[in-house]
Amino acid sequence: MGVNNNMFQLIKIKQKYNYIFEFLILICMSFISTYFAFSGHFFNISHDGVYHLGRFLNVADSFRNLNFPEVVNLTHVSINSYPGVAINSFYPWLTGIIFIIPNLLFSNPMWALFLSFFILNIFTIISINSLLSYLTSNRLAVFTGIVIYQFNNYHFIDLYSRVAIGETIAYAFFPIVFLGMIKINRSDKFGFLLLGLSMGLLVNTHILTFLYAVFIVILFIIYLVLFDRKYLLDKLIQIIKSSIVAIFLGMYTIYNLVHMITNNHIEEPSKYIIALSPSGVFMSTINNEIGEQGAQNWSMGLPVTLVVIFLGTYCLVTKSNYWKVYGSFSILFYFSLFTWIPYDLIKDSLLANVQFLGRLLIFVLISLSIGVSYLITFRKKNIKVSLIFGLNVVIIIFSLSALYNYHYNYFGPGTGGHSKINSENYYGMINNTDTFEDYLPKNIEKDNSNTKQNDNKKILKIVNSSPKEITYSAYSAKDVDYQIPFITYRGLNYVISSNGQKVYMSGNGKFIKVRLHRGQNKIIIKVRHNNSVYLLVVSMISFIILVIYMVFIKFKLMHEQSLIHSLT
Repeated sequence: MGVNNNMFQLIKIKQKYNYIFEFLILICMSFISTYFAFSGHFFNISHDGVYHLGRFLNVADSFRNLNFPEVVNLTHVSINSYPGVAINSFYPWLTGIIFIIPNLLFSNPMWALFLSFFILNIFTIISINSLLSYLTSNRLAVFTGIVIYQFNNYHFIDLYSRVAIGETIAYAFFPIVFLGMIKINRSDKFGFLLLGLSMGLLVNTHILTFLYAVFIVILFIIYLVLFDRKYLLDKLIQIIKSSIVAIFLGMYTIYNLVHMITNNHIEEPSKYIIALSPSGVFMSTINNEIGEQGAQNWSMGLPVTLVVIFLGTYCLVTKSNYWKVYGSFSILFYFSLFTWIPYDLIKDSLLANVQFLGRLLIFVLISLSIGVSYLITFRKKNIKVSLIFGLNVVIIIFSLSALYNYHYNYFGPGTGGHSKINSENYYGMINNTDTFEDYLPKNIEKDNSNTKQNDNKKILKIVNSSPKEITYSAYSAKDVDYQIPFITYRGLNYVISSNGQKVYMSGNGKFIKVRLHRGQNKIIIKVRHNNSVYLLVVSMISFIILVIYMVFIKFKLMHEQSLIHSLT
């Protein structure tokens, strides 16, 4: 018995050091994924990036003043949009907390930005590691899958070239959706927690990616009903329970979105389909480019593309196995994203909301990561470790080289307005850049023709703004009605103070009209909280409870395993 106990203790010590070593590797991978995007003490920012950083700064300002964020944005709004635009209602911000908290901790915004991307990369790697570690115990297989998912060029396009922060956060959480479904399919009674958590995180991150996940779950249900009816009722109950978890986590976001859409006519995003161009993808692959302009040219990078082709070809000459399903899907789905498919025929369909089919490379990459991990696991006797290790090194070098070249060279004409952002110009760039006019009410009235009267010179300027209220100063040569370029929405209430006189009004999808008196005028506009603030508390508490419960379950299972080992 003593010998067995000693052996068990040695095994525990070895596992402990293995965990520490692997954790350090994950940290190093996250660091090198981040460092090159900040070398030279600047970040290469896109219009998307400015837009996202602006909306996160708005939320950070609210927390800094010990307030809950408003459902509309009064600060850090694009100069081609208007104060009062409901970005916080239409674009989920809760998971953006990984960009918001660092902004509260550091006075230097670039340090905050670096830490935010570093944390995001850690989450991405941990997420794909959790999925692959559940599927195989082969650490080389897991490591290779992580490298493919983290260090492909498409991920770096999204992360650093487009700086589509909402999408990249969703990219980090997406593997957990698959892990949750796989656990449910294997009758793991806690699978619903992971699926619910991932779906809740996605709805609080990026609605389009959330819809991808919903589609995948629907396909999973269809598969269960048609091909795997064993324990079908239990699995369907698990999926229903996961939906309940997701609803509690996403209650704040869902309410705001539904409330605003049902009460207002909002300008919809443009609908079109840009498929991948064979020639464009080939050139960007050969040149190892990650520039965002030309969505038809987005590439996964040369090494990863070759892995897709190899895996797809190998599927044709080998016997069926788990990896073959994922390998076949990877190559078939990848080639279905190109222009040789007549997508123009469905340009007005629901698929057109995707806009860029390159966005769907996320499915190729997660399937490829699983397929390669399975292949290494099942063919480990026939695969040289040095060859796989070399492949990982090549993938990392290619992607980091592409990032380095983009970081220092992707500026000027043809880049979509890419520029350098640093500590000195950070806030000025965010507050004084054209980005997007998204989420404005349709046909908003902009009748300020009276501003053109030669005999009535008026000057309107913002003298103070915060997430809670905005103050205008307006000069008028005479008494006149004037429209303040401040967006209102139906379903929201506003408090307007004009020269000390308060007026309460309901939003009407128009600019706010006030009576200006001769001389200098002071106008203060506030947005009154709607009920969503209570749902924000519910979503936050639900997340905290869920995480605590999952940690408790994890430690309980580890304790039970320890007891079993000690008894045996």
